[in-house]
Amino acid sequence: MKKTLLSLPIMALAVTAQPAFAETRIETVLGTVTSVTPLTTNIVRETPKTERICKDEKVPIYAKGSDDGELGGLIIGGLIGSAVGNKLSDANGAGAAGAVAGALLGREQSKKNKGKIVGYEQQTVCSENQILVSETIERVTGYRLKIEADDRILQLEVPDNRQVGERVELRKEVSYSLR
Repeated sequence: MKKTLLSLPIMALAVTAQPAFAETRIETVLGTVTSVTPLTTNIVRETPKTERICKDEKVPIYAKGSDDGELGGLIIGGLIGSAVGNKLSDANGAGAAGAVAGALLGREQSKKNKGKIVGYEQQTVCSENQILVSETIERVTGYRLKIEADDRILQLEVPDNRQVGERVELRKEVSYSLR
């Protein structure tokens, strides 16, 4: 009796270990495209762009820093010094001495004013900034087709576009096996 109990589980294993055989049939079926829907995805593309920004500002005006300014100071100082020298003294050469002294003082004053702000003027000032321009691009990634075949409406996703009413071949695969 012990022998029978041990052989029963081994027989059960032998029955269940049998490979299951199946039959698969492959056919070509014709269908008609009844609907085409593009499948899309959104991509955000960022592109660098230079943007020019301009605005009106008060800009300082500086005293001239060239030798022309010193020459102008010499001439103006000389004229003023000559006029003052002639008014203050009737002596000969007083005007000339005043002119020389005035010219030297005018030249020194011109040197002191070099680079100083003498006023302001309205100017348009521009600067360039780097910005990122974002744009959303919709890209087609495939197509969802509704196809009428075998008295059914089938829905398939494909990479290529098709036209409504187009006849297409479908691969139909049927497998048969025991339960």
